[in-house]
Amino acid sequence: EACHIYCCRDCQLQVDVRIPCGSELAAIAVKKAQKYQISLGQIMTTLAPQDENGKPQDLIGSADTTNLGGVRSEEDSPRDIKGIGILNIRVLKACLFDKTYPPETEPSNIFDLDSSNLRSGDHYVRVSWMGSRDSKRTKTVLQASKPVFDSDNMVFDVPHYGMEYKIEVVDANTDRPVGSCLLSAQGLLQWQRDDLLSSLDRLLLSFFHFRQYSEPRRLRLELRKGVKDGFGLNFYNSAKLTEGSNGANSSTHAGEISGWIDLDLHLQEDRKLFYSLEPRRCPPKEEEEFDIALIQLHIARIGALVEDIQKLASIYMYLVGWENDKLTATALIIFVVFTLKFNMEYLGTIPLGVVVLYMVYLAYLRVTGRFKDRFISKEKDALIESEKKIEKNHSIHRPIGILEVGELRGKHLKTRELGLPGSFYATISYDPVRYANERVKASLAKIDASSTCSHHIGSTISPGITSSPVWTNFQDSAELMRVRYLLPDDQALGRHLAKDIDETSLRVIYPVLQPLTDDGEGIPLVEDADGGQRNDVQLMPWESSYGAIVIQVRFSDVLGSLFDNVLGEVVVPLAKLAGSRRAVGGWFRLLDVGTTDFVPGDSTDETTEATTESSVVKESEGSKVLPQIDLPEIYLKAKFSPNFGDSSSDIESSKVICEELVRTASLAQGNGVGVIGSSLSTLNTVRTLGGTLQNQISFVVDMIEKARNAFNFSNPRITVVILLCLSVLWTVLALIPTRIVILFGGLAQFGATYYDKYMSPRKKKREVSPEDKKTDASDAGGNIFENMFLSIPTDEDLRRTYFWEARRVGEREREKYAIAKRQTRVEKLWKARWHGSLQMKEKKADVNDTQLSSARSSWSWKDIFALIEGHRFIWWRSEKHFDTGESPLGQIFFAGHSGLAGLSPLDLRELTKEEIPSVISIFGRGQQGQQKITMLAPSIELKDSLENAVLFASTDAKAD
Repeated sequence: EACHIYCCRDCQLQVDVRIPCGSELAAIAVKKAQKYQISLGQIMTTLAPQDENGKPQDLIGSADTTNLGGVRSEEDSPRDIKGIGILNIRVLKACLFDKTYPPETEPSNIFDLDSSNLRSGDHYVRVSWMGSRDSKRTKTVLQASKPVFDSDNMVFDVPHYGMEYKIEVVDANTDRPVGSCLLSAQGLLQWQRDDLLSSLDRLLLSFFHFRQYSEPRRLRLELRKGVKDGFGLNFYNSAKLTEGSNGANSSTHAGEISGWIDLDLHLQEDRKLFYSLEPRRCPPKEEEEFDIALIQLHIARIGALVEDIQKLASIYMYLVGWENDKLTATALIIFVVFTLKFNMEYLGTIPLGVVVLYMVYLAYLRVTGRFKDRFISKEKDALIESEKKIEKNHSIHRPIGILEVGELRGKHLKTRELGLPGSFYATISYDPVRYANERVKASLAKIDASSTCSHHIGSTISPGITSSPVWTNFQDSAELMRVRYLLPDDQALGRHLAKDIDETSLRVIYPVLQPLTDDGEGIPLVEDADGGQRNDVQLMPWESSYGAIVIQVRFSDVLGSLFDNVLGEVVVPLAKLAGSRRAVGGWFRLLDVGTTDFVPGDSTDETTEATTESSVVKESEGSKVLPQIDLPEIYLKAKFSPNFGDSSSDIESSKVICEELVRTASLAQGNGVGVIGSSLSTLNTVRTLGGTLQNQISFVVDMIEKARNAFNFSNPRITVVILLCLSVLWTVLALIPTRIVILFGGLAQFGATYYDKYMSPRKKKREVSPEDKKTDASDAGGNIFENMFLSIPTDEDLRRTYFWEARRVGEREREKYAIAKRQTRVEKLWKARWHGSLQMKEKKADVNDTQLSSARSSWSWKDIFALIEGHRFIWWRSEKHFDTGESPLGQIFFAGHSGLAGLSPLDLRELTKEEIPSVISIFGRGQQGQQKITMLAPSIELKDSLENAVLFASTDAKAD
């Protein structure tokens, strides 16, 4: 490394070289050794070549033209640009965290952290781009937590405005990304426009962009993990990012921050597209592959446009509808006076004047830095609306019923096409409106937001290939897991849900809230959170419920998530279970999906084993024997217990469950994905027709959004030209009557076409040579107005540009609502003696056994949220993990020998003088025997209150 001889630096082989270091003989020996060796570095160099000086090589290939040549050399002339510009990337350094931070964490809070939460290792940076398998990488930096790459300048041709580049920091030992960030062409241009406006003291003249943005911009970007392939919608899908892993062993959310990286970035647009007499044609964005999520996105974009139109209509109706008497009266007076006094010859100045004034207002928003508020506030408004729905629903106390399902097994289960045994599993869900018609569904959706979707309870594990499966293992759904973690084990409902399941049988427990109705025929008036009465909503009797248990039998195949792999389903009405007041069990027929029938099976013997051979029966006295058709059936037992508990904690449990169900329903509405047919021909048809439809919808929505954004200074260069043209036109219309302007405009049009046909010299047709035919279409027939229009970002481009900032704003708004609800839940539901935020001493993940465990560098302080419930000390990674029902990181039981522990001499040596007064250690029975933990309190007062709570919990007689 010191001699710049890159010998086996990736595989890290240690070689004893007995020739002078850095000499010519050493260089020759290295080259010969590398010639006969295969290392990770050679493989990566083959995939992402570097020359002998470490400079980027040209990756232009005849087979792949996705990036118009991929990586360019610095010596390439700008005349060779075939796309919309050139992107320069220079990787400077990175910082990698040992523990990740939540996706909504403020970057400024983690960029300047100390070295206590850093991971060391061998890393390099890889740059890849959308639509290609090529990539470019830096050198590998060994054993560093803040690797300094200081790479050469990487130059890329940007083919179109929809291009994206992914930058990953990769662990050289495993070749797996530690974190990544995504750069889009429109996002980089928008950042540069924002930076240019602020650097020019926010002058309106800066909108002209006469001064080119020529200097690279140094950015520090967050590295994120868990975002699938990291391109397109996978990186910017807020709905997907809210889905965390709720398993017992993991609580990682997609998009968590794993570090940061410093880059020098500069995207230089080809100015000849806009300022040339013979401009090239701006390359259009590539068509997208068929994706149901993209179709949903485009439909949502259409919905957003419709909402904007509805807002304008509502503003107009508010202005003339006498909702505000003073405002409407003023508008009426202005309208009457204006109509009587205004000269209608100059009518054309009115709409243009309104547009010009509105554009001046938008210019003010742009120069004051409030342009992005419209996109950031959408996240905030959506969260506020969601919280209002949750608050409206959980302000009502709805009694809880307990639903139990168990002993699932099947017979005569065979594949549809071949009739052979297969690998089957069962899913259990609760559909609150299975037996309701469309009118009732719409009515219930207004008063109960949780009724808008089916709630998945969980699924069984396939026992293998058989036609008579016996399902004994069950996997809880994410929703059920969150409900369990939200409720304390010491509370009645929490204990009931946390009961151990017998290993030899299946028993599922799920809480159901009593349904609501607004038809005036329900039982008693419902008390709200303030103890008042609500006359608009009543409780529906359990016996009148529209809900049902839905058990579906599915195939366990590779394409199960894409194809319609449901063999059939059994529907058990909740009203039947509530009315009978007893368990329902037996064999039931598998029917088509969406059925409302509940058909018992032919078999009544529960112990009868199904066989794969067909039985035979006699058809009367004749000797003719006909085969009997074995219809698929499943055996189940179901039981429902209404009105579980009446204590104050059960009332609070009802609110917590209602909040989780509403949140799940809201998420399901944004992620509703249908299934397609089960044949490959159906898949091909859907991909062809669906892909065409998807791109047509995308094109239309893009055009509408670009046309609107042409007036709001999203691309100042375009909007200023439009503003000046409209101002000149308004001046003309103010001086000349509108009808005269229209007359001259029409005569000019007819005169131009007349001149072109009868007076202009005929141009000889030029024969097109084969070489000209091979010329790229983007090099001919360009139009500066079309190019300018294509350079305007869409609303989706702007949403992605400000995506993470919007998420942070939404998180701050969510925290305002969460604080009050958290306090109520901790006091009334958990009945905690103490709760608060602390820092816990944790060993770093990259520390091995050879390192001294007492070294300060081997551990770090990690933020936690903890509480003391009864005789247990429980902690989570953060307050948000507690609020959303994540599994706790650990717990300590104060039983037997437990309580407060003093600081050992090693602890005193490791800690600083400022930390020692605020450090507290406790010990007790952990999940794997006796356990001791050390924590740092933010203040002396909080430490004292925690010590008192620990002493009370550990010395209570019940603790023993």
